Amino acid sequence: MVSVVDLDTPKLPDIALDHDGYATAIAADGNKHLAADANLLRTAILDNFATGGTNTGTKVFAPTKASTQQIEVHNKTGTRYGNQGTTVFAGTANRYKDAYALKTTDGGALILFSHTHTQTDAVAHSGLQINPGEDDRAWLHDVPRTSITYTFVCNDAATVPAKAEPSRLIGYTCARTDASGPPVSSWSDRA
Repeated sequence: MVSVVDLDTPKLPDIALDHDGYATAIAADGNKHLAADANLLRTAILDNFATGGTNTGTKVFAPTKASTQQIEVHNKTGTRYGNQGTTVFAGTANRYKDAYALKTTDGGALILFSHTHTQTDAVAHSGLQINPGEDDRAWLHDVPRTSITYTFVCNDAATVPAKAEPSRLIGYTCARTDASGPPVSSWSDRA
């Protein structure tokens, strides 16, 4: 199994080894011996992007570089258009539901999992348009849009304690996998 995640630090927690010296795999979902499972971690990450961590993000995760960075993405990206447009983050169907956990020597776990989220940028009123950037042209060409929904697939890594304490998001890596949106009406009329 391979998972690629940009970690905040190269130091991982100490992994519990079995009697043969191999890492001890444990259930990443539904594990009652952990403070959080992969599904709750996904929910908290999506909340970091969608609300700045208001609902579950800051309750599930202790502040780390990775969780703070997600909240900053929400705060900065959500206000970048001012009164000319909006940006909304949301969870979306996640094709990559597998999650992997290794038991740590303190009884917790290192959990590796994926999540998928969208970012929808929209103009505030008619007469405005969003011009696709260079990185978006594979999906959107050079056609101006009234809104664009970007889809991101991300790999995440978190350490989870065995007792009821906050988990720590220790890294995540996201890649844009799609972009779509309706063209402005003047372009639609030409088609």
